[in-house]
Amino acid sequence: MENFEAIEKILAAAGAEGRSSLSEPEVYRVLELAGLEAPKYILYPAAGFNPGAASLDAVSKLAGEKAVLKLVSSKTLHKTESGGVKVVDKTAAALEEALKAMAAKFPEAEAFMAVEFLPHAAFALGEELLLGARSDDAFGPVITLGPGGTNAEGLTKSLRPGLSPSVIPADLAFNPQAWESFLGNSWVWKYVSGNVRGGRRLAQDGEIIKWLEGFSHLMKHFRDGGNSAWAIEEFEINPLAAAKGRLTALDGVLRFRKAKTAGPRAKPSKNGVNGLLHTQSVAVVGVSEKKMNMARIILNNIVKAGFPKERTYIIKEGAAEIDGIKCFASPSALPEKIDMYVVAVPSPEVPQVLAEAGASGKVNGVVLISGGMGEKAGSEDIGKSVVESIARAREKNPDFALSGGNSLGIVLNESKVNTLFIPEYKLAHPLGENPYNSRTAFVSQSGAFVISTISKMPWLKPAYSVTVGNQQDVTVPDYVERLADEDGLKVILVYMEGFKPGDGLALARTIAKARSNGKQVVLYKAGRTATGQKAVMGHTASIAGDYLVTRLIMEEAGALVAETFDDFNDLAALACSFADLKIKNGNTFFLSNAGFEAAGMADGVSGVVTADMSPGLAGEMAKTLKEFKLDSIVDAKNPLDITPMANDGAIGGIVRTALGSDEFSGALVSMVPLTPAMNTLPKGAAWPDDMDKSFLKEAAEAARQARKPLLFCVAAGTIYEPYCARAQQLGLPVFRSSDRAIMIYRKYLEYVLAG
Repeated sequence: MENFEAIEKILAAAGAEGRSSLSEPEVYRVLELAGLEAPKYILYPAAGFNPGAASLDAVSKLAGEKAVLKLVSSKTLHKTESGGVKVVDKTAAALEEALKAMAAKFPEAEAFMAVEFLPHAAFALGEELLLGARSDDAFGPVITLGPGGTNAEGLTKSLRPGLSPSVIPADLAFNPQAWESFLGNSWVWKYVSGNVRGGRRLAQDGEIIKWLEGFSHLMKHFRDGGNSAWAIEEFEINPLAAAKGRLTALDGVLRFRKAKTAGPRAKPSKNGVNGLLHTQSVAVVGVSEKKMNMARIILNNIVKAGFPKERTYIIKEGAAEIDGIKCFASPSALPEKIDMYVVAVPSPEVPQVLAEAGASGKVNGVVLISGGMGEKAGSEDIGKSVVESIARAREKNPDFALSGGNSLGIVLNESKVNTLFIPEYKLAHPLGENPYNSRTAFVSQSGAFVISTISKMPWLKPAYSVTVGNQQDVTVPDYVERLADEDGLKVILVYMEGFKPGDGLALARTIAKARSNGKQVVLYKAGRTATGQKAVMGHTASIAGDYLVTRLIMEEAGALVAETFDDFNDLAALACSFADLKIKNGNTFFLSNAGFEAAGMADGVSGVVTADMSPGLAGEMAKTLKEFKLDSIVDAKNPLDITPMANDGAIGGIVRTALGSDEFSGALVSMVPLTPAMNTLPKGAAWPDDMDKSFLKEAAEAARQARKPLLFCVAAGTIYEPYCARAQQLGLPVFRSSDRAIMIYRKYLEYVLAG
C-alpha cells in the first residue's frame, strides 16, 4: 500500500504529543491515505472558533439537506452519549445554534467538525457495520466484522452461538478466496448482500473486500517486529455505513503505541520434537537410591511399560545401577545420544542439570518435570536461566529441545515409554491399544487434565499422551504440528491454556493442516473470563488471549471446540469411536424402552439431526415386533419406544435392522435398565440377569459391520456402572441421559458434515 510514510508521520506527530490515540479527523486522514472512504468533512479549530462563520462555510461546502456536527476532544471518550454529536438541518441558523450550544457545553474542545450526512437506516441490520482490527500477541493482527451502531456491544452479547462477529487473522487472509470464505461465514454480511428473505443488496462484495484488505495492509505494516516504529494496537470503524451502494466510515478510533522489536520465538527443530514423540533412548535425572521419589517412580514406570532396559539410563554419581538400570555420572559419559532426558530434580538444581546436558552434546530432548521456573512469582531468575541454557545447548546441538517445565510426563504407547510420575495404584496408565478406537494423540498443557480425563475414561489409550507444562521451549502447537502429518493418526485431543507469542496463529495453521489430512481435532481452550485468564497465566506464564477470538479462529481452522470439560470428554469419545467412519448425513434411528426417553429424543431432533423412516423400513421392524409379541402394544416408528416388555433379543433385532438400512447413518439406543426383561447386571446368584446375554455385543458388532456410529445411553443409577463399562469395552460411547447424547451427537455431526 502507498502512503505508509505519510501515515507514519501522523502517528509520530501524535506520539510526540504524548498521545496514544488519533483524533477523528486524523483517523479520517489515515483512511483517505489508505484508499478507504471517509465522509467529506470540514475542521474548525477551537482557537478563534466562530460558530456563525463556520455555519456559512458548512452550508456552502457540504452536500445534502442535513449535516453532522462533531466534537473533537481527547478528553471526551463517548461523544454520542455526552452530546458531542448532533445531526441538524443544513441551514445557517440551525448549524450556528447547534455549534454555539456545543462550544458552550464543551469548553475543553480542541476542534469542531462539520461532516457530510449520509442517509441510511441506522437500526436496520446490515446498514451499519463494525469493522475492527487489533494487535494480538498470539494471532498477530486480527480483523473483525460484525453489526455496528450505538448498540453494537449489547447486540453482540445477545447473539446466540454461531452469530458472533466474524474473525480472521490478517496473516491467514492472503488471497481473495480467504476473504470470500470470511464473508460467506459472516451472518451480518448476508444482510448487506441481500442474501436474506426479503433483503436487498446494500453494497457489493468488492466494497467490503476493499476495506478488509485495507485494514489488513495497515495492520501488517504497523505491527510489532514490522517495518515501522509504531504499532496499531486497535483500529475500529463504527459505524461503517452502507449508503448509496458504498461503505463509508462515520466514526473511527485508532490506538497505537511504540512497536516492539522482538521477533518470533526460536522454535525447536523438527528432529528435536520428533525425538520426544518417537523415543528410542531414555535417561532419568534425580533418581534416589534410598526412597521411591518422583524420579524413581518415573524410572519404574518406564521399565514396566516395556521400554528396553539396555537403552534406559540413570544420571547419578557414585552408583552402578538402580532397579536394574545402569547409572552414569554425567550425560557426557552416556554411550549414545538421548532422545528423552527426563529431569525431576528440585528447581534450584535445574539450570546446572540443563547446562551439563547441553554441553554434553548427547541430549536431544528434555522432559522437564520440575516446576517453579518462571511461572511462579520469585522464580523469574531460574526461568531466565532455563531459557539461557536452552539457547547455549542449541549452539552445540541444533536439535536440543525442552518440553516443560512443570510437565507431568509423556506416554508413548508404540515406543513403550511412560514417564508419568503417577504410581500405578493411583491410575491405570494409558498403556496398550483399544481395538475399537481410532488412533489418537492427546496433547495438553495441563498434566492433571490428561490424567483426570484418562481416569474417567479408562478405555482411552492414546498413541501419544503429551503433557507440556509451561512451554518454556516446546509448545502445544509445536507438538500438534508434528502430529498433523502423522500417518494413521485420526484424532488429536488438545487442551490449551496460554499461548506464546505467535502460537495462536501457529495452532490455527496446524489445525487446518491436520483437518486437510483427514484428522479430527477436539480442543478445549481455558481462560475464557478475566479471572480464568489470570488463573492460566499464573499456571503457564503464557498469554491467555481472548477466548471468543480464539474460539472463532480455531473453529474456522477446523477444530471441534468444547465449551465445558464434560463436552470435551464426550466429544473426544465420539471422535475416538467414529473418526474412521464415513458419516453421510444426520438421519438417525432412535430407540428406547421408556416413553420419556423417546419423547426427549424426539424433542432433540433438529438441525442436521433428522429422524426420517420409510414405511418399508417400518414394515421390516414390525416383523421383529411381531416375533417378540410386541406388535399389539407398539408400532414401528422413529423414535421407537419399544416398551419395558422388550427383551434383549427384540432390541438387538431392531438395532440390526436399523443399522443395516441405507436410510440411517447411525443410531442412538437409550435403555432404562431396570426392566426384568433385559440382562443389565453381571451374572450372580441373587438375580437372574446375565450381562453376557445382553444385546450389547450383537449391536456393537452390527455397528462395526455397517461402519456406522452407535451411541448407547443408560438412564439409571450407579448400580449399572458395570453395564456402562461393558458397552465401553465394546467400543460404544456411553451417556447417562438421552438429551445430552443427542446434543453432543448433533455438535459432532455438524463438525463432521461441514468438514
